[in-house]
Amino acid sequence: MNTKDPVCGMDVDPKTAAGKSEYKGQTFYFCSLGCKKAFDKEPQKFIKTEDHSQHHSH
Repeated sequence: MNTKDPVCGMDVDPKTAAGKSEYKGQTFYFCSLGCKKAFDKEPQKFIKTEDHSQHHSH
């Protein structure tokens, strides 16, 4: 089953992923080490959380 690269949105097969990271109990897979590096630097930027205080809807 493919997963989505949280950085670029590409479909990634975990078996052939260039890299993976664990964050808050979830495993994320990446199409390239560049995406993994960007995620590792600022994971909260790429994860869609249920914390609505981040959103500016007004």
